[in-house]
Amino acid sequence: MSGKSQDTVMDALRNYPTPHVDTNNLEETVKGAIELVSRTQANRRTSFQEFYIAQLRFMKWKVWAVQVLIVLGMGVFLRNFIQVQADNVQIVMLASITAPLLIIAGIHTITRSLSCHMLEIELSTRHLLEKVTLVRMSLLGMADLLGLAFLAILLSAWAQLQIELVLLYFLVPFNLTCFGCLWLMNRVRTTNSGYYCLIYCCLVELVQSILSFMPSLGLFESSVIYVWQGLLILSAIGIVLEIHVVRKTHRNLESATRMFL
Repeated sequence: MSGKSQDTVMDALRNYPTPHVDTNNLEETVKGAIELVSRTQANRRTSFQEFYIAQLRFMKWKVWAVQVLIVLGMGVFLRNFIQVQADNVQIVMLASITAPLLIIAGIHTITRSLSCHMLEIELSTRHLLEKVTLVRMSLLGMADLLGLAFLAILLSAWAQLQIELVLLYFLVPFNLTCFGCLWLMNRVRTTNSGYYCLIYCCLVELVQSILSFMPSLGLFESSVIYVWQGLLILSAIGIVLEIHVVRKTHRNLESATRMFL
């Protein structure tokens, strides 16, 4: 376009009659648009219960199937073992191996974002990565605790043991395994973090298996019950602190993502 033609076009645009704008109507239009957007977002907002159910459906059924098989398989094993073995200490020590096994079953679900290179995708979703991760961890944790409680009830009935003690001996290795996995995930942010957690769980299970055949150590004597209680409290505190680190890490990832969007 030549300079003369461009000037003609610019003059025509400047002289084009602008329709009168009613400020009152403009304000009403803006208010109506804001209300419409608010109603639309409110309708699309997922409640806490719906979000939990959605995450429950998102997790693979194989994870739940493996956990059920672990609990039922350990129950059958303990039932048969009790019939030929009268040593309650060894029975409880063998049963406590269930805790790291249940965590192994769900560790891939927690570390899938990194191991499957899905972190960028999950960061771009409408739900916060922090919220998604914590919900998945809570779902798996509740399922694991229900499985351990079920075994504790069976073992208490079969071996005539106090259920409080059985739960204590179950929860200590469970908490220690959870704490170790959280510690690794917070400090090893690579695709191999899930394998490191798996190795740690296997080491815990190996130590428990070795100790189960060494009842003479007196780990389950009444004189050391306070040691178990102290480990339970310390491991629970450690889990809370590591969960705080998980939240902080995911918030930093969310903030960094928004800066580059």
